[in-house]
Amino acid sequence: MIKRIDILTLFPDMVNSAFQESIISRAVSKDILKINCHQIRKYTTNKQGKVDDYPYSGGPGLVMAYQPIADCIRSVSAECDSTPYVIYMSPQGNPFNQKKAQELVQKENLMILCGHYEGVDERVLEEFIDEEVSLGDFVLTGGEIPAMAVADCVARLIPGVLAEGSAEKESHTGLLLEYPQYTRPAEIEGKKIPEILLSGKHDEIEKWQVKTAEERTKLKRPDLYEIYEEEKLNSQTYYFDNSATTRQADVVTEEMCRTVKFLYGNPSSLHHMGLEAERRLTEARKTIAETIGAAEKEIYFTSCATESNNWAIKGYLEANPRAGKKVLISATEHPSVSETAQSLTKSGYTVGILPVDSKGIIDIEELKKAVTADTAVISVMHVNSETGAIQPIKEIVNAAKAINPNVMVHSDCVQSYGKLQVNAKALGVDMLSVSAHKIHGPRGVGFLYVKDGIRIAPLLCGGGQEKALRSGTENLPAIAGFSIIAKQANDKIKEHEEHVKELNIIFREILTEEIRACNVISSDECCPYVLNVAFPGLRAEVIQHSVEQKGVYISVGSACSSHKKDRSPTLTSMGYNNNVIDGAIRISFTYQNTAEQVKFAAKVICAEVKKLYARRKGRR
Repeated sequence: MIKRIDILTLFPDMVNSAFQESIISRAVSKDILKINCHQIRKYTTNKQGKVDDYPYSGGPGLVMAYQPIADCIRSVSAECDSTPYVIYMSPQGNPFNQKKAQELVQKENLMILCGHYEGVDERVLEEFIDEEVSLGDFVLTGGEIPAMAVADCVARLIPGVLAEGSAEKESHTGLLLEYPQYTRPAEIEGKKIPEILLSGKHDEIEKWQVKTAEERTKLKRPDLYEIYEEEKLNSQTYYFDNSATTRQADVVTEEMCRTVKFLYGNPSSLHHMGLEAERRLTEARKTIAETIGAAEKEIYFTSCATESNNWAIKGYLEANPRAGKKVLISATEHPSVSETAQSLTKSGYTVGILPVDSKGIIDIEELKKAVTADTAVISVMHVNSETGAIQPIKEIVNAAKAINPNVMVHSDCVQSYGKLQVNAKALGVDMLSVSAHKIHGPRGVGFLYVKDGIRIAPLLCGGGQEKALRSGTENLPAIAGFSIIAKQANDKIKEHEEHVKELNIIFREILTEEIRACNVISSDECCPYVLNVAFPGLRAEVIQHSVEQKGVYISVGSACSSHKKDRSPTLTSMGYNNNVIDGAIRISFTYQNTAEQVKFAAKVICAEVKKLYARRKGRR
């Protein structure tokens, strides 16, 4: 907590006067805080006592010189018990607000440099200044008034300066402006205070305070109210359907907005705006390629993973008609793979379904039996979207190519990318598909990795984009946003995975301890981002809607198949009976989830499941 504030200025009398009265003066007299003003001019070494000079760049005005400021800072710092945090009041600085004040009050020693004229020598900023701070987007004659404002705001947050609790419900302490305040008498000149304030009902009064604060903020500061509404919604929403889609990250939205606003040229155009758009597209492609250990030329942007999956299978077979007439897929594939494969039977292809065990994993020996010289394509999902089962892709590739070196192996990596380490070369695949919106990226963009040397025919023709393999003007804002979140996710894969593992354990422990009938389908070896559990005898849809009323959002099977009446092919292929399948729910995590959210959601699910079992028992 702050003990000392030093203000470096050319006008110390001006600053001192602000702290000789009222609350701050009392705090100083009680030795709660020390505020010292230092005359910078005392430290100049020239005979004229000058502290300023003309800038090398020319132009009107003078600039405060380096030497007196540097010597002043060094001298005052030597007097402090600890290294001071030095801020410079500047219209170019970070905006000063209540949050910034709460940050600064945690510093033990705060030093504030007041600029004048046209500012200070840039070398002062480089050498001594920890942070530039601004009161707002306007310019004053000097930094003294802003320094006084900062010192006053910070000082009143020190315990003992104000009466206990005085600063707890003020404007900007949270996101709301302060509610209306009234004093005696209750009626004056015909104007009465709200009746609720005379009721003595403290709970009702608190509700009134919140309501009026919300109304006032919405009216006076709609920008703050929007943030408040978002945070309020997030605090009441427990979202665990992240395998279906994720909340788009703010950094993604910001990057997309920048791209829309400034890079609106067509990347295919040859003028400057087009070339700038192309440069950003190339930059994004490079970033994405690096996340999977691929070359830029191996990345093709698409609208989504469904398109990528279709393109990988159909495009390869069209470009390689002599590769064979057999396609192999696992029994637990996403509809964009399974339905694509089945559609090929109309063109004379045969489709083999690779069985899985009770954990949802392909038997390598069964795979070896299925691969023949006529096998053209094998497509296996890396992480299952319903259970989180992780397929041994590298083993699958090695086993298949040992029998048929020419077989093309594709993997749908939608649920693993950005969550587990996905390296195209390490996996050994020829193609892999990814979608952005599963990792807090935008909807409407994905990519297909095509190993260099693999031939593939386009599904879309016309404009020649993506090396003439995927025509259509590139969705640059979405691609730019995707590249930002892809890098962030890739850089923190291990950190996020460990966090999610802990959340997964907490969730399953609460469910299994409170509900004896709970059947955990996702094994410990599964991807921690997905947890599938079943409550036999209940309807998953009923559970889903029951917990939704409490703000908890989960899913029933895969988002792409949840509206279909057929039972889950994934759980069916794993050997579960209908009684279990009908009661299976999917809980899917993101690194943004917290342990508190997990505990709340798990308790809600347990409570609702107990009610449903009780009702079911009562009907018998």
